[in-house]
Amino acid sequence: MSEDKEWKESDVTIATLRSTAKRESCMKILTYLNNNSGSFTISEISDALDLDWGTTKWNCLKLTEAGFIEPEEDKMDGRTKYFKISDKKAVEKAIEYYEDRQRKLKKQEEEERTKPKVEPVKSEVEEVE
Repeated sequence: MSEDKEWKESDVTIATLRSTAKRESCMKILTYLNNNSGSFTISEISDALDLDWGTTKWNCLKLTEAGFIEPEEDKMDGRTKYFKISDKKAVEKAIEYYEDRQRKLKKQEEEERTKPKVEPVKSEVEEVE
């Protein structure tokens, strides 16, 4: 993509965008947070997406390290962390990469289904005595 060379809108690198777009759970979380304004706890995210709590926590921490989302402390209870989008442009770009990748994978699967399968020809070798 020629857009890759021009990507300077964010601190998130193209490599990070591409590697994140390959991770199904990360993309579920980013899409959920992007579609719903506000901040959510790990439990709220995992319940909404039907993901394991530990998987959600791990992915939220990785997305925070990458710069996509940021934690926010609850003003009433400092132990509770909410997560929200920190870089909207980077999240939208990652979603774009993810959707493009899904289209390519679907197209590849369809091509594999329609291609006739070529089986290797087994030749009978005569034994030499």
